[in-house]
Amino acid sequence: MPTNGTHKTAREGMLLWAGDEAGIDRELVEATAREFNLTVRFCPYAVLLNLVRTERFEFVAIELDSSPGDALGLLRGLHEQNPRLPLFAASADTSVRTIRAAIEAGASDFLSLPLNLQELHKTLIKSTQPVRTTGGPGMIGSVISVYGVRGGLGATTLAVNLAVRLVGLTGSNTGLVDLDLQRSDVAVFLNLTPAESLAGLAAAPGDIDDFFVSGMLTRHPSGVFVLAAPQQIEEVDAIGREQVELALRLLRSRFLHTVVDTARTLTDATLAAFDLADRILVLTDLSVPGIRAARRTLELLARVDIPPERIELLVTHAVPGPVKMEDAVRAIGRQPFFTIPRDEAATRAMNAGAPLNGARDAGLGTAISELAAKLTGVTAAAGNGGGHLLRRMFRLEKRPSL
Repeated sequence: MPTNGTHKTAREGMLLWAGDEAGIDRELVEATAREFNLTVRFCPYAVLLNLVRTERFEFVAIELDSSPGDALGLLRGLHEQNPRLPLFAASADTSVRTIRAAIEAGASDFLSLPLNLQELHKTLIKSTQPVRTTGGPGMIGSVISVYGVRGGLGATTLAVNLAVRLVGLTGSNTGLVDLDLQRSDVAVFLNLTPAESLAGLAAAPGDIDDFFVSGMLTRHPSGVFVLAAPQQIEEVDAIGREQVELALRLLRSRFLHTVVDTARTLTDATLAAFDLADRILVLTDLSVPGIRAARRTLELLARVDIPPERIELLVTHAVPGPVKMEDAVRAIGRQPFFTIPRDEAATRAMNAGAPLNGARDAGLGTAISELAAKLTGVTAAAGNGGGHLLRRMFRLEKRPSL
């Protein structure tokens, strides 16, 4: 056990703990909190919201067991009113269903009951860091799902290099998830040999939380953290919608941006990535099959109630096609958000197992940098593209009505 003061924050703070006062080891909570220069205040559910409105608290913990429905409602309401306030959920029920419900309601971390000293330490260490490269406690990052309407369009190249560019653009580590479970090319594109993969979520013997998912990630030197597809194809069937949803919710609380390379078929995993995405990049070319597939994809997304403002159409010239752009727009019913140039750099990068080189691959590399800037609204240098700078702030374009 650490000595007092080992993990102290820069100033004193307050932890508010709501729930059944007899349900936890108060002395353990108080003693552990003191190591982090925190004072603990315990309260029943009935006064929680009023206390948070009238007083300042650095952290709030809510027990779920005595009245799960009411507690989750309080958690959700508190998160909506104070989205940057770190919230901990605590429960003796550590099933995936309960953890998922807590995360959906706004919890930034989950504690199992009875309290475990090591687990409580980990939560407070993570939450009291003055600066986090992933954006701070309680952060809700964005998920960007990349979907190629057919194979061979360069969707994986786009997803991998977009993730790398987002690191340089934001100064934060970026998550990258390989949901093309049959092909599992993301690790190959980055010359990685992951020891863990999404299969670990399906086979988890116990709790799945932020620390568990951290152990599943493989770090690339660029600052991209990859949640890989299984290396053994027989493991793919064990990965369903539930595992994907939970992984993405945990990753979005860890990274400012998480990019998802989806399969070229509409599986449950792909639909989960669409449901949780803040932006869906639908990639097509100007071939007749590509245009037809793009239109069908947009129609399907409308049928499953994906808001049109979350969907962006990208057109690649990597595969030459006979359809004119204006004819494609008319057939699909949407203007392209961005066009991607034809560039042999994509093939070189893929075979080298490395991201695009800014100086050597300036055409495609610069284009993806511009796309990253347009998606985030941040001005930045276009990768390492020979000193070329994006000198204007990209604004999101108004989308034509369908």
